[in-house]
Amino acid sequence: MKLADHSSNRWCFQLNHQEANLLRGLLSKFPLSPVAGHPFSKSDDSAGAADRQKLLNESLAEHRRDLKRLARDLLREEHWRPSPQGPLLLLSSEAREILLQILNDIRLGCWQALGEPDDLEQLAPAEPLTSHRTLMDLAGYFEMNLLDPDVLC
Repeated sequence: MKLADHSSNRWCFQLNHQEANLLRGLLSKFPLSPVAGHPFSKSDDSAGAADRQKLLNESLAEHRRDLKRLARDLLREEHWRPSPQGPLLLLSSEAREILLQILNDIRLGCWQALGEPDDLEQLAPAEPLTSHRTLMDLAGYFEMNLLDPDVLC
């Protein structure tokens, strides 16, 4: 994946066919993580703590529904153009930011599914959730290219 063109509000990324299929696969799997996140507070046992946690979970669920809809939107044909070198991904600055949010959510969900390890390199190769590690690495690959397109060009 490399940056093919960029203007003030338009990003065009060149992907090979494998990258395009992998990115589309990631988007189609979204969301991977459960809606409920971490507790609002580990130490707050006040009367309003449960209400605040409920409000946070409802807000996160609504945001997740919006991101899921936007992930489906990124799969639409208007964001993809064929080219001889492979598909072009066309994004506005807003769509690029949304894609980064989705990829980050995928990475976070995979990390949580792996047990929130401090050191991913210490995971055993035969780990039953190896696919989560692969999805996490793929999401990171695309995030890195979206954030700093010159890194891998």
